[in-house]
Amino acid sequence: MTKRERVLASIQRTAFDVLPWQFDLTRVVAERLQSYYGVTDILEATDDHFVTSTYAQRQIPLAPGLCRNEFGAVWRTGARDINVGDWGDLVESPLKAPVLTGFDFPDGALPGRWSHIPALRQRYPEHFLMVHGSALFEQAWGLCGFENYLDYILSEETFVQALTERLADFSCAITAQLRGLSVDGIRFGDDWGCQDRLMIPPALWRRLFKPYYRRIYDAAHQAGLIVLIHSCGNITDILPDLIEIGVQVVHAFQPEAMDVVYCQREFGKDVTFWGGLGSQSTIPYGTPEAVRSEARRMLDLFHAGGYILAPAGSVPTETPIDNIIAIIDTARSQFDALPSRECPFR
Repeated sequence: MTKRERVLASIQRTAFDVLPWQFDLTRVVAERLQSYYGVTDILEATDDHFVTSTYAQRQIPLAPGLCRNEFGAVWRTGARDINVGDWGDLVESPLKAPVLTGFDFPDGALPGRWSHIPALRQRYPEHFLMVHGSALFEQAWGLCGFENYLDYILSEETFVQALTERLADFSCAITAQLRGLSVDGIRFGDDWGCQDRLMIPPALWRRLFKPYYRRIYDAAHQAGLIVLIHSCGNITDILPDLIEIGVQVVHAFQPEAMDVVYCQREFGKDVTFWGGLGSQSTIPYGTPEAVRSEARRMLDLFHAGGYILAPAGSVPTETPIDNIIAIIDTARSQFDALPSRECPFR
């Protein structure tokens, strides 16, 4: 099977040979792996099944490591995000009050958002090609400031819904342009989970946000795309809702925050889980053997499919190189015995 076929088989519950795997890597970790294997292509080093990209964004450089995005938010990138992820720090938010009057939203239908995708598909014809879409929660708090936005969720519901609707407009316009580009899936990233529960009460999430998530996921399905979502933390309470509104793959599936055995038993027939290896625990702090053991446990738990082996988020920079190699070697070891398996969830 090709890598693309393998990922689709696990998601669609059809016959497969081995379970697919994927790595989110910070720049530092990626460079260390390239040096270790003596390659320039990190996908070659890890045998990663995914190739990923995002839409072209209009950004205005303000200073070294500082830029204003097309929504007007100012972000800083630097040493911290090299260590813990590559997202950066919010420096300034454009919405100083819960009012949209006079605010100009960027045009999601701007031509050329995905002009780089055909070349990427040509370069990686056998990988699962996933793009990162524009989601709702992360974009909203970038506009308002994190603490302000959480306060608005509780005190300014009309504003929150109006803002969310406009962000959904933007997201749907971007997604619509993916039709016919041979993209396999789109991942929407919104971190709704704390370590032990949802960030806001589930009933409030359902009332304020669920209809708009349904809308952006519907737009992805209409474009012929697999819908994948990312959320750190414990989102167990809304897994049934996510499945209902069209989510097919859930990342990061943190074992420190979610009961992976319970989730597989209760929801494994309806959604594919992606992640599950402890990026807050075993991967950075365990031994190589402990990492191998955790990876084997996950492969055994999901032996019938519906799973993509991966760290639960970016591999932390402090992770010993031998621990990363242990995951790669364990994933590749599945080829040592290759009975063709038919997923019972089909």
